[in-house]
Amino acid sequence: MHEQKPRLPITIVAEKMNTTPLNVLIHIKRNLLQAVEEEGTWMVDSQSLEALLAKTGGKKVADVCASGCAKKHACGGGCS
Repeated sequence: MHEQKPRLPITIVAEKMNTTPLNVLIHIKRNLLQAVEEEGTWMVDSQSLEALLAKTGGKKVADVCASGCAKKHACGGGCS
């Protein structure tokens, strides 16, 4: 029997990363976080979150947003 990895909703992950849920989705899209959508809610693998936080020291990840972000960081990520 496979043990399920603990998952956290993106709202909680956003709080832990000091960012917005939209920015967390960008991290998921860029494969910086592992997640699955369950009943309309994105759930992030807690081990992938811990690994990302350890790698970055809790700071912003470089190059998350596309270069020349047209929205001027409207995602709330402030990843410049």
